[in-house]
Amino acid sequence: MKHTDNNYKYYVNSHGEHVMRVSEVIKVLSKEQIAVWANMLGFKGVKYKDELERTANIGSLFHSVIEMYFNKKTIAVTDFEYYHIESDSDKKESIRAINSFFLWFRKFIKHHTYDVVFTEKVVVGENLGGTIDCGIAGWKDPEKVIFVDYKTSSEFYLTQFLQLAAYVMIYEEIYGKNTVEGIMVVRANKKEDKPAKARFLSRKNMDPFILCFQCMYDVAIGTSILNKNLREVTEVIE
Repeated sequence: MKHTDNNYKYYVNSHGEHVMRVSEVIKVLSKEQIAVWANMLGFKGVKYKDELERTANIGSLFHSVIEMYFNKKTIAVTDFEYYHIESDSDKKESIRAINSFFLWFRKFIKHHTYDVVFTEKVVVGENLGGTIDCGIAGWKDPEKVIFVDYKTSSEFYLTQFLQLAAYVMIYEEIYGKNTVEGIMVVRANKKEDKPAKARFLSRKNMDPFILCFQCMYDVAIGTSILNKNLREVTEVIE
């Protein structure tokens, strides 16, 4: 059983209207990657949905421990049962991911600040909504924020940065320009006992990512409309 509700969240804008989730838009680009992954799993005799739930549960546990660590009012707890992580191999992957993050973090804070401003922040704009994993104070300007996304994927993917760029777009819609310094993806290693890796994208280099996401949003809206009206706009030819 999967214990994460991120794919079932819905967001309502200031007009009381449901808006599209950023994750829904990202699927426009990731469908091909998912198909390749599903085929590879099929060759190994693994069901795609089972593996998706397994990795989602490990990711959810990983997120929760990191979030609790930075919340000074709580104690970080590794609750395997709550996240339906049962096998020894899955528990080992979870522990490796958590340890991987802290191996990276201890080295990282020797050179950078990591002052957490918020965790799990919901942002809803006119047309889009999403939840930002973490925001830390900017390194050059502490009045600005850097969005941080924690991942347990095997690689860095374009979609990860497009998702964060979308959050920047929504955040600036709400709080104004010049409020974001950049975005960072921290990718923990759940397969080996190695430090996590991180990649940073500054706000000044983000416009092409935002433009790409806006194009994907147009495609997502267009395909949604056409799918709903497909029967009405086409006719049966005998």
